[in-house]
Amino acid sequence: MKKRLLCSLAPVLALALPTAATAQDAPDEQGNIVVEGEVLEDSGSVRDAVQELADEHGRDVPTTRYLDALCISVSGLNESGNDFVRDRVLDNAEYAGLNTQEPGCRANALVLIYDEPAELIERIKREQPWLIPAEAGNSIDRALYRGDQVIVWHNEEVRNEGGRPIYHSQNIAGGTRGSHDAISTAARVNNNGWPRRNALEYSRAVVSAVVILDADIVAGLDIVRLADYATMRLLAPNLVPLEEATSPASVTSPFPDESGPQGLTRFDAAYLEALYSLPPNAPALRMAGAVARAYEGDN
Repeated sequence: MKKRLLCSLAPVLALALPTAATAQDAPDEQGNIVVEGEVLEDSGSVRDAVQELADEHGRDVPTTRYLDALCISVSGLNESGNDFVRDRVLDNAEYAGLNTQEPGCRANALVLIYDEPAELIERIKREQPWLIPAEAGNSIDRALYRGDQVIVWHNEEVRNEGGRPIYHSQNIAGGTRGSHDAISTAARVNNNGWPRRNALEYSRAVVSAVVILDADIVAGLDIVRLADYATMRLLAPNLVPLEEATSPASVTSPFPDESGPQGLTRFDAAYLEALYSLPPNAPALRMAGAVARAYEGDN
């Protein structure tokens, strides 16, 4: 009998269901991302792919990514399967340059395998509505209406240009406490941000993210592919998976079509490397060039 239990954020959701996915070879002993062999693309193709797959690529919008250390909870497989997916996502994250936390931490990334995703989301809305940001509600409802078998959302917040939280204050930069520069109520004031022509005065951080996969597509799926797919959906929020194969290839599309890549590709590794090496306030416009450079340099 399948157990369904919604509890607190850490360990968040404790689910159990039988699955054919089993642990296979992990990344190499140095923790490097292991990618399959593939035909190399020129830098122009890579740039075009980033532009096609990106939600945001403007000069006045920062890249969006985790700025805090990653803590992941995986539920829905057997214990060894959950541990394998968690550990591989953490290995991928560390290789990309993102700090990670030890087991037992407060989760800010969830991978959940469930037999009825719509039912699970209704329970989240009813019992822990703060897990779903208001701006994601409509897109989640549309995905459920379409019958999507993978549901993903990210909770985001604006940070200062260095990626640090913006705290509540009654004072405006340049003013003094008690002067006419103070505002009547405490609000989040970015006192460390200054407009300039070649950089943004703020950044955008992923505070938490959730990936829910329908159990129907997980049964029999290679667990390495499951973990690497979850990696990209969690860590690259603006990378939009397509329903057909792209060039260069990505583990995110098509999924879970058997013709798709079975793990992180050279493009995926380059995308993560570029995203997590740019300054927190880097404009999304810089991603295409950064990914192309990382792709060409990954020999």
